[in-house]
Amino acid sequence: MPGSDREELSAMVQAFAVYRDALREAWGDWWLTWPLIQSVAVGDVLHDARGAVRAAGTLGDRRIAFTQTAPAARGAFVHDAGGGIDVRFKVSGATDPLFSALVDADAGVLLRFARERAALVAYRGMTGSGMADTRDLAASLVRRYWEGRWDAGLLAVTEVVRAEAAAVLVAASAGAAVELRLATSVGAGPLSLLDLAGSARVAGSRHLGFQWIGEAVTPLFRVVRLRSTWLGGVREEFGPVQPGRGLDAEPVPPVLLEQAGDDPRAVLESPPQPVEPLTAAESVEDVS
Repeated sequence: MPGSDREELSAMVQAFAVYRDALREAWGDWWLTWPLIQSVAVGDVLHDARGAVRAAGTLGDRRIAFTQTAPAARGAFVHDAGGGIDVRFKVSGATDPLFSALVDADAGVLLRFARERAALVAYRGMTGSGMADTRDLAASLVRRYWEGRWDAGLLAVTEVVRAEAAAVLVAASAGAAVELRLATSVGAGPLSLLDLAGSARVAGSRHLGFQWIGEAVTPLFRVVRLRSTWLGGVREEFGPVQPGRGLDAEPVPPVLLEQAGDDPRAVLESPPQPVEPLTAAESVEDVS
């Protein structure tokens, strides 16, 4: 990998770490989509190879059916680095000497980051949807694992949160600043940081490490995999599963399917997101 590519990748991973820390308190164990332009949907399949997560098709590709709930409103979300960002709004027609990139006719906002690891995150129009029940999914994955068509590194997306619009700004160093121009349709009432989501455009900045403002994103999702302790129990009692095991019509032990039906959590677990974010540019082959 050329030096410039390594530096760019390092900067992206560092920006993701700041972004992850900004959302951790509010969203806990949810996985974060990165970069934000990446599409993630309920039923997607990912492959985790020692912390490197890549796209690996969908449950539909593997003929695994599921029912998805209708989108439900999740409100809005704003994170301002715990008060570590100085915010100054400017209404259209006003003059403010602190603004150098905006003209008097512009409405906008000036953000000044006091700390290096600081981020402004705003999501507007959030909705969530997911699998109505994971019992069928647990049973399907048990069957495919027994048949050698699902391995321990595969993950299934079970829930997503979408946003109509988003704004994510990450400081590269203390003292970073950015001026953003707001759309003329914004500002009928008092301006707020939520107005930056989707409608703002960067007019000027210094020491800004990452910026993304746009619409129609899926910033958050949940995944499940076969529980490691369950896999260990299966190997201990029944031996290692071999590819093609199901070709000789050897049935799945009923006790395994009963476990999935009685309590999917005994079979499935939600792993933490690796330090390295999901990469959309590369994918692994369908291993079904």
